[in-house]
Amino acid sequence: MIWKTIVIPIALDSARWSAVSVFARKAAETISDFTGVVQNLVLDISDCYRPELHYMRGPGPKWRAKHQRPLAKIRF
Repeated sequence: MIWKTIVIPIALDSARWSAVSVFARKAAETISDFTGVVQNLVLDISDCYRPELHYMRGPGPKWRAKHQRPLAKIRF
């Protein structure tokens, strides 16, 4: 009889702490996920790398030769 009065309250208390720890773990995971999303968003917004400034140099001589306007015939 004394054993039940000692063990059951301890078991209920440990179950309560277990539920709190599960909640704390889930909250920490959610906060961590949210922080990761915000960090990626900030990095994407602040990324100043623009490949068109480095690689796109405009049309080359072959394109110009192909798309060159024909010379207008001059009549006198």
